[in-house]
Amino acid sequence: MAKMHVSAFWPFFSCYYFAMKPRPYKSVSPSTVLLMRQIIVGLMIAAFFGMLIVSVWYGSRIDAFTIREITVTGGETIEHGEIERVVREKISGTYLKIIPRTFAFTYPYEEIVAALEAVPRVKDVRVIRKGGKELHIEFSEYEPSALWCSETDTSNCYFLDEGGYAFSKAPGLIGGSFLRVTAIGKEPEVHATPFNPEEFKRIIELKEKFATNKWFVKRADIDAAGDAFLTIVDGGEFKVSLKQPADETVSNLLTVLGSEQFAHIKPGNFEYIDLRFGSKVFVNEVTTEVSASSTMASSSPATETESASPNPATSEPVIASEETIREALSETAPAE
Repeated sequence: MAKMHVSAFWPFFSCYYFAMKPRPYKSVSPSTVLLMRQIIVGLMIAAFFGMLIVSVWYGSRIDAFTIREITVTGGETIEHGEIERVVREKISGTYLKIIPRTFAFTYPYEEIVAALEAVPRVKDVRVIRKGGKELHIEFSEYEPSALWCSETDTSNCYFLDEGGYAFSKAPGLIGGSFLRVTAIGKEPEVHATPFNPEEFKRIIELKEKFATNKWFVKRADIDAAGDAFLTIVDGGEFKVSLKQPADETVSNLLTVLGSEQFAHIKPGNFEYIDLRFGSKVFVNEVTTEVSASSTMASSSPATETESASPNPATSEPVIASEETIREALSETAPAE
């Protein structure tokens, strides 16, 4: 066997030598180490939020938690379709282009309530989530009690509820279906309460009590001092104080009209009857040729009078039917 020369192994020895040869140590600067750590932490945070966003995006679109059905109850003249339209408008779209507004746990509750309360005549809104797919809407409706009209433009009126709140613009109405009320020095506007609620309720109470006794009030002008000037159908005016109980005011009127001296008083043959001063009642009759004054006995309310003209015939006020009133209310409903 031929002997191999040592030079044949030289390449292997050279590789081993250079591989095992010690190299000088190079230290890494602290700033480089900090930068590398920051890069690694940043990548980890980005990965975490990326996974979180993806999870939220898919999780908020699970069908079991997506609102698809809207049911509505309540109201009489307001279309339920209009209420549903408002709700669907508010739950359309997404939050930050990630979470749909139909997601059952983050749907815009407060926005829905505010939008529904802005619909004319809607009040007492309740939004109830049933399960993960249904929103149930309950609401009631403002019922008109009177009309708040401008002093100068009788066609500019707003519906008032039982507390004197102006909840909606009124269409042109004729007849005596609603008492027309003006606030002296104030122009009517929606979403306003022009009168003291207790005084407004007293006006309505007075109107009803006078009507029971065949005195029909068609208009009331109320000033800031709490006095009201009630215009009577067929003529005449009652001046009343809203700080005085309605029963007392009506009782004083009936006492005067029950006396022989004023038994002839009817709508149209007097200018005004002032009932603002308790038991002192002042009667100003329509004059013809001769005027005079007289005072009742101390046991009866005090009065001031003028000679009366012949009694004109009286007529009943025009009262619209409930169906007519609801048709008028429907005219103010927003179009779908």
